[in-house]
Amino acid sequence: MPRRKFSRLTNEQKQTLRGELDAKVPVTELAKKYGVSRRTIYNLKNRWDERLPQSRSKVLTVRVSTEDMERLDALAGELNLSRADTARRVLLYAAGVYHIEPPEAGEIAELTKEVSAIGRNVNQVVRAMNAAVQRGQKIPRLQLDQLAHQLHQIARDNDKTR
Repeated sequence: MPRRKFSRLTNEQKQTLRGELDAKVPVTELAKKYGVSRRTIYNLKNRWDERLPQSRSKVLTVRVSTEDMERLDALAGELNLSRADTARRVLLYAAGVYHIEPPEAGEIAELTKEVSAIGRNVNQVVRAMNAAVQRGQKIPRLQLDQLAHQLHQIARDNDKTR
């Protein structure tokens, strides 16, 4: 299966993937099969492992300021988690064990797809123009001006979204 960027796995694929992880199929092989990054596979595995009942026998005591506690409580409210679960996730996130996908991730993925498609189109146009030049054909100035105008318009639209 060709590698797809930013694909979302269906629940069925996730369940199959989970079984394959349990069967010790290499992560690299699974990433290629499902068209996702190895990091995506590890993130899913970490989420599943986090949901399993685990023995949490170690205690960590941390002193925080009133402001930090209020921020932690606000985050716990947003995530609909207990204070302890929120603190645990923040700690694991800082350690690089837990990954939180930002709410804008879907929008970023869609924009990246659009930019990739535009890039492919530009490459096709340039390739066709180069082939025409190699065959001795002249490219009308109007077409070049139109292409330049479209590229400038894309750049302006891109600048507006920033």
